[in-house]
Amino acid sequence: MTPADTTAVASRCTWDHSEDFLLLPGDGLILANGDGVITYFDLRARQLMGREPGCRCGDGLEEIWPELAEVLEEHAIVADRSGPVVTRLTCGDRLRTLHLFRSDCGIGIVLLADRSDAHGAAHQQLLMHQRILQHVRDAVIVTTAEPVATPGPVIVYANPAALRQTGYRLGEVLGRSPRIFQGPDTDRAALRSLHAAIQHWQPARQKLLNYRKDGSTFWVEIDIAPLEDSDGWYTYWVSVQRECRGPGHAP
Repeated sequence: MTPADTTAVASRCTWDHSEDFLLLPGDGLILANGDGVITYFDLRARQLMGREPGCRCGDGLEEIWPELAEVLEEHAIVADRSGPVVTRLTCGDRLRTLHLFRSDCGIGIVLLADRSDAHGAAHQQLLMHQRILQHVRDAVIVTTAEPVATPGPVIVYANPAALRQTGYRLGEVLGRSPRIFQGPDTDRAALRSLHAAIQHWQPARQKLLNYRKDGSTFWVEIDIAPLEDSDGWYTYWVSVQRECRGPGHAP
């Protein structure tokens, strides 16, 4: 089978909902707007593509990876309706597995790192943590650390409690901004406080009025904190949300 044939077959794959994490350490992230112009391109994505430092924000996907631009056109509607889509695409001399997803400002692409140690200790530890989070009663949402500017961090994990709390399916929140849970009555001052903490990589606690998928509202006490890797580089934000009484209610 030629690489082109492989792409054509794999691009029809649907998202495997047994994979709860959109992006893991070692994976690369690219964000592009609706016109296919790159708005965010992290270092790991450049390394996996073998294009470091030749790609930057403002480049068009058609210029740096025309095959990807073609696949994104094909999957624009699928990603919008069904959540992330899994496909495989030739990049240089390698066949890469990609997750394509809808973002708030266009499309997102995750380049998966090689999973050669899929049965190693690190993978087993990840599975253990994932199982623990599935049984935690509080809502837990994990986002990328960057981009800090618009469109902001994107959701890469939400535990079952978060989905029950908000009424969304996993595929509907992966790749989206946490703004999906906000609405016209969400306190803008509280949001500015959280944004200031994110800009300075500081943990924060705040009460927010959130919105469910059906439009109903509920109050949460939210704790956010950055997670750093072994090199001291911040890679994710973790948000723990517990429903609470709003202002003016007795405890």
